[in-house]
Amino acid sequence: MADVIIAACLLGVVVAFLSSAKATNYTVGGSGGWKIPSSTGVYSDWASQHTFEVGDVLVFDFDSSTHDVADVTKEDYDACNTDSPISVLSASPATYPLDIASEYYFLCTTAGHCSQGQKLAITVPEPTSGPTSSPPGSLPPPSPTTGGTTSPPSVGSSLGVAWLVLFTSILMGLLG
Repeated sequence: MADVIIAACLLGVVVAFLSSAKATNYTVGGSGGWKIPSSTGVYSDWASQHTFEVGDVLVFDFDSSTHDVADVTKEDYDACNTDSPISVLSASPATYPLDIASEYYFLCTTAGHCSQGQKLAITVPEPTSGPTSSPPGSLPPPSPTTGGTTSPPSVGSSLGVAWLVLFTSILMGLLG
């Protein structure tokens, strides 16, 4: 009986360890933040240097008196249309959790800023393991938040699952 209790406690420690993995926070634009860029490709270049995953968080750091962040459709992004954003974040720093695998489109709604390159498009692919989400566009985007909070950690990486299986196998061998 004591072996079962010890095994349950050890398994609980492993699960707690795996669930403590943190999502990555990305400050959009790096140290330059969210502002009118020096050239129109700055944000697409920045995005191409990162691999975004479900559970990550975008952090938009900007001057709230001059800029904002609007979550928009692809069509509005392409046309720099600011008339019907899905949501607008106006307090900096603004955080936007990437809760589902999808394409995300952002722009500043201040007149002329989008056409000067203050816009960002990113793709979050389906996770390689764990539960799958609905196809892009089938669900509304996640509700953005403002302030310094982050989204819950992303759990279920293939490495974490492999360690859990290995640990459980060893533990069962010791108890068997």
